[in-house]
Amino acid sequence: MHRETGGGNMRIDRETIRWVARLARLRLSPEEERSMESHLGSILEYMDILGELDLERVEPTAHTLGYTNRTRKDELGQSFRTETVALLAPRWARDHVVVPRVV
Repeated sequence: MHRETGGGNMRIDRETIRWVARLARLRLSPEEERSMESHLGSILEYMDILGELDLERVEPTAHTLGYTNRTRKDELGQSFRTETVALLAPRWARDHVVVPRVV
């Protein structure tokens, strides 16, 4: 990627497109390379615009919706009985719910 002089604009070049495609194990035609150069260039231009915003007093987790997480105290309390959980489980073995392996 090369930085153009003046104005702080980032520009992505064909060499960078090829490098990223190689990392992603993609084969791009010359037409696709041109298209990616244009699209990624537009994204970088937008990032330059966002970089001009004053975010000094904006918290990293701030958002515009005004929602807050509802939390509760971590207190010891009544739990489900093992027998009840065993009846509800699709499969049960050795006092545990059996689920498909996820790797």
